[in-house]
Amino acid sequence: MLLSLILPTAVLGALADLYSKHARLSLPTDVDDGEEHQVDLPLEPLGPVHPPPEEIDQTIKEAFLRVDDDIVHWAAERALAGPPDGRAQDLLAPALSGSCALLGFLDTESRELHMALTGDSRAVLGRPVVDAQGKRRWKVHELTQDQNAHNEREMARMEGEHPGETIGANGRVMGWGMARAFGDAAYKWSRELQKRLFEDYLCDYPRSNVKTPPYFTAEPEITTTQVRPGDVLVMASDGLWDCLTNEEVVGLVGLWLEKHSESEVHHPQHEIVSSAHESTQKDVIERDDLPVVDMKADHTKMYPWWHAQKRFINVDDTVTAHLARNALGGANVNLTSALLHIAPPRTRRYRDDISMIVVLF
Repeated sequence: MLLSLILPTAVLGALADLYSKHARLSLPTDVDDGEEHQVDLPLEPLGPVHPPPEEIDQTIKEAFLRVDDDIVHWAAERALAGPPDGRAQDLLAPALSGSCALLGFLDTESRELHMALTGDSRAVLGRPVVDAQGKRRWKVHELTQDQNAHNEREMARMEGEHPGETIGANGRVMGWGMARAFGDAAYKWSRELQKRLFEDYLCDYPRSNVKTPPYFTAEPEITTTQVRPGDVLVMASDGLWDCLTNEEVVGLVGLWLEKHSESEVHHPQHEIVSSAHESTQKDVIERDDLPVVDMKADHTKMYPWWHAQKRFINVDDTVTAHLARNALGGANVNLTSALLHIAPPRTRRYRDDISMIVVLF
């Protein structure tokens, strides 16, 4: 919750400063007697203010790192400056927690979409094309790569930074799911600091596999994509991707768009998941019927874990509800009901949290 409040504000402020700097550089000047003078304001820039893409990316990266530094290191400094009381625990709690972050920034002048990822959330872009039969289908573009133990480049990076140590094992990174994260101070604070916080501030003793911290970083990887009218963007936490493939998600969005008119897309009447109903055979949509150009193999893990066949349905008023329903049972309404009614802490065994944003360009 803390990260969702402060990270967008930090990035927006940093980008506003960057764009203001380039706006000042593009103001016209008045030449008088061979000398240049800034023309009295107010003035408009000479043209569209568009910083170079690399400067935008660097600004976003620096904002991510500043936020994480405040969460992890500034909080520890503030806690150590005072007594080991409740206030210190409040400062240390976000640092000891961990979170991923997926953030998109669209420059409306250039239509460049900058997608920044720290962790194992994911963003995919669907782009409509017309096939030989004149039907609209969707090409799928993965905009981010999950930063986890299955990412060979991430593993090589971390193993190079900590030679001789076991970084990845059993599909995990240092025992966790992702290779980059905000917080997770137990893998960023020095061992000396962790020992002091253990002795005086009720923190945990340094973990046995923490030998040469820091391990995790909050620095995002950023990709830039030129978006077009008609594109769709899906940003979601790993709970969605544990259930559905990239192609299934884009295909399901395309299927939903086929059913809903333009007015319904932009002015939905309902914002919650529709009540479940018994689906008929005619309602059921098979995986191969989704309107995507290249349906790749399904290696997701949750439907096999539930011992259920993956089949879809299109009954919801909002596209996010549509995706959530099909991630959690699809046409199997009994499975959906069961998954939504499992109470914590058992929920973690059968479904992960699902957060998502769908953007229709």
